[in-house]
Amino acid sequence: MNKDNSNMQMDPALALRLLADGAVLAIAGVPLGTEFGIDLCAYTIGPDFRGVKMIPPGVHYVWCASRGPYGDAAPRVGFVHFFHPNEILVREWDNELEELRPRQTADPVLERERIRKNLAQLERVLAPYDYRYVCQWKDLTGSVTESCVIRCQPELGTIRTNIELQSCADADRPRGGTDNISKRNTAAKLLLDESEMLPCLKPVEGTAPRFCTVPKRVPQNSPPADVSRHAIDCIAAVDLLFENFDNNPDALIEELQLAFVFFLVGYSVESLDHWRKLLALLAHSETAVGKYKLAFMKYSEVLAHQLPHLPEELMAPTMHNTVFKDVRELLVNLYAGGLMVSAERLIKRLAKHLNWHFEGLLDEDPEEQPVVIELPQGEVNWTS
Repeated sequence: MNKDNSNMQMDPALALRLLADGAVLAIAGVPLGTEFGIDLCAYTIGPDFRGVKMIPPGVHYVWCASRGPYGDAAPRVGFVHFFHPNEILVREWDNELEELRPRQTADPVLERERIRKNLAQLERVLAPYDYRYVCQWKDLTGSVTESCVIRCQPELGTIRTNIELQSCADADRPRGGTDNISKRNTAAKLLLDESEMLPCLKPVEGTAPRFCTVPKRVPQNSPPADVSRHAIDCIAAVDLLFENFDNNPDALIEELQLAFVFFLVGYSVESLDHWRKLLALLAHSETAVGKYKLAFMKYSEVLAHQLPHLPEELMAPTMHNTVFKDVRELLVNLYAGGLMVSAERLIKRLAKHLNWHFEGLLDEDPEEQPVVIELPQGEVNWTS
C-alpha cells in the first residue's frame, strides 16, 4: 500500500484525455482527518476534498477509516466497484456507521446529471487518480470482470476487515449421538481439533464475500485406500473446483485476483483465507497441471504479481511458512506437468522481489521414498 503525498507529474495532453474518458467518484460529508484510499494509494481527507476524477475504467476498491480523538484509526471499511468510462458514482458519509454509503436522494439520476453539468466547477475539489500505480493495479486485477465483482462482493456491498458474526440458534447447533461410540468419537475429535470447542457462529446475512466453496483435498468419508491417493495428488478436488466455474479457467483466475485485492486493500481476513485455501489446493496436483495447462499458466502469472505484496509474516522463505511451502510444491508440479517455462519465470520473479530461492527443487522428497524395514535375523518374508 502506498501513501504518497508528493505531486503527480502528468503530460497535459494525457491529462485532458483521461479527464474526458475517466470516471468520477464524488463523496460528501466525510470528516476531516479520515483516511481514504482507492486501490494502492492512501490519503488523508482535507477541507477541499470531494472525491476522485480521471478513474480508469475497470474494477477499483474504495475505502475509508475514521480516526478517533487521539489519532487512532478504525478498521478499513470499503466497497468494490467496476467503473465504466465517464461514469459518475456518488457516495456519502454515514455518521452512525462511519462508512461510505450510496447517496440517499430521491432522484439519483438527476443528481448525477447535475454533477456532470457542473464538473468543470467541481474539478478543483476532485483529486486526480494517481496513475503512478496504475500498472501495478492492472497487474493485480487485469482479469476481473464486472460479472465477477457482482458475484463475489457481499450482498450488502460493504467489505470489512472481519465479517460480522452472530450466534447460531440452539436448534441449529450440531447434535452428537447418544451411544458410547459416538461419545468417544466426539471426545477424540475435540482433542484433535480445538476449533470444535469454539462457539458456533455464522456470518450476518449479506456481510461476507460470496466466494466459491473450496473442496477438501481429501473428500469426506473417503475409504482408507483412497486417503493417501487424494493427499498425494488432489485431482478429484481440483476437478470439483473447476466445476464450480463451469470449467471456465478465466472465472477462477478472476476470483483469485479479486480475493487477493480484498485482502491487500481492504485487509479482509476471510478473503486472505480463501486465497490461501485455493493455493493449497491448486499446488498439490501434478495431474491437474497437465489437465488444465492454460489455467495453471495464467495462475503462475497471477502469483508472480501477487506474492511480492504479501504481508511480512508470510514472506519468510522457510518450510514453516505454508505459503512458501505450497508455492514450492506448485513449482515442482509445474515442472512435472510440462510447464517448465512458467515455473522458471515464477522462480526468477520470486528471487528478484522476495529473495525466495528453491534449492534442490526437483530432488526426490525423502518423505516420498520407500521405507526399508529390516527383519530380524532368521526371519524370511515370503511373498507370492
